[in-house]
Amino acid sequence: MRSQCQHVAPPEHKKGGYAREALIRGLTLESEGNGNPFKFGFIGDSDTHNGASAIEEDNYTGKFGFEIDPKHRLEGPPGVDAAGAKQVRSFSSGGVAAVWAEANTRDGIFEGIKRKETYATSGPRMKVRFFGGYELEGISLGSADGLTKAYTKGVPMGGDLLPTTDKAPTFVVHAMKEADGANLDRIQIIKGWIDASGKQQSKIYDVGLSGDRKPDADGKIPPVGDTVNEKDATYNNSIGDAQLTATWTDPDFDASQHAVYYARVLQIPTPRWSTYDAVRTGLKRPEDLPVSIQERAWTSPIWYTPQQ
Repeated sequence: MRSQCQHVAPPEHKKGGYAREALIRGLTLESEGNGNPFKFGFIGDSDTHNGASAIEEDNYTGKFGFEIDPKHRLEGPPGVDAAGAKQVRSFSSGGVAAVWAEANTRDGIFEGIKRKETYATSGPRMKVRFFGGYELEGISLGSADGLTKAYTKGVPMGGDLLPTTDKAPTFVVHAMKEADGANLDRIQIIKGWIDASGKQQSKIYDVGLSGDRKPDADGKIPPVGDTVNEKDATYNNSIGDAQLTATWTDPDFDASQHAVYYARVLQIPTPRWSTYDAVRTGLKRPEDLPVSIQERAWTSPIWYTPQQ
């Protein structure tokens, strides 16, 4: 499915709650002539303390050794108060680090990491490509020829756009679900920039949608739906698409402003680990835990620095 809508998603900003805030702070420092210490790429991984690093929700073993019993994950580990148990239950499974490399070798992978041509997922092994440039219209990332053109005429995730005086950059995204995983809901491009007054700004653009969804009269995108069955912790791929592509040109571009862009890809809803645990054990799912989640991927950013 190919979609090129330019709907701006509702704000989801919470101070200190998103990696993009560090990216935008880096733009501020750069614009002040202090360099950018937050020019980082994205990877995903786990932060567990139990000798396991399960990335699948249906294979979750908790973050700590005292959670090995599903009953303790759902109802709270022994000796942990209600507030602590709530915090423990808020975690999900580990993430995945993905690297685009020229060769599947130590040197090749390390070079990809150095280029920041990496992306993170919350666990699924979906494939995502992201390029930016000024001559990318009509390029398909689904072919070897299209990829060659994208590398020649643009920059991949982790790269820097050349400064311009007039033309807005175009971004191309291609996402594919993992072979035995859930379909995709949407592609978003997240932009951060420093406005003319020096204020930090951000917007989320829905640029690729599964199905035939369109923004409603208020500009809102209808949800993709939810096929999760809580009783047996299952879902199906009757909604969403196996792959999504999008070509998007920034409608709000100002060549004089520092900016940063990255893509985010969302899956359709799938059961959360707590739903799987409840079905396997016959225990009740705590009401403060959702039945389903939407796994996702985040690409490393592409930066724009104006002419000095």
